[in-house]
Amino acid sequence: MKVLDTSGILRSDLDFSKDEYIITNSVLSELLDESARIAVESALKSGNIVVVEPNEKFLEKVRKTATKTGDISEISSTDFDILAVALERNLTIISDDYRIQNVASALDLRFETTTHEGIKHKLRWFKVCEGCGRKYSMESDLCEVCGSRLKKKAMRL
Repeated sequence: MKVLDTSGILRSDLDFSKDEYIITNSVLSELLDESARIAVESALKSGNIVVVEPNEKFLEKVRKTATKTGDISEISSTDFDILAVALERNLTIISDDYRIQNVASALDLRFETTTHEGIKHKLRWFKVCEGCGRKYSMESDLCEVCGSRLKKKAMRL
């Protein structure tokens, strides 16, 4: 089984008969494309796609990891859901989202892409003050020392 992100569905060939997949209700609610929705509903009826909800314990582990990597402010609740489900079941995630891939890598989860090449390195995101160079977490917007704007930076892990 593999866990499908919304991007993994929308950028796929929409043939879900080759394998078994898991999605969450949050992924299902993001599917606005009619063709994708029809393909997913058909796979749900045939049992090739199953809807599963994440366990809070695994959601918390994903939150902690996303905080460490600096991806916390850029990850959606749907992204948290699929990462938590993949972590709980030790499954591969299908996603073209680089933030999901980065957090998945930090959690030692496998991922596959559909159209884009995946990330090459694990990253930790942070912000740096444009004025004095002080480092901040991703949640900060202004330097508390000099009041300057903060710029996103990444460091390889």
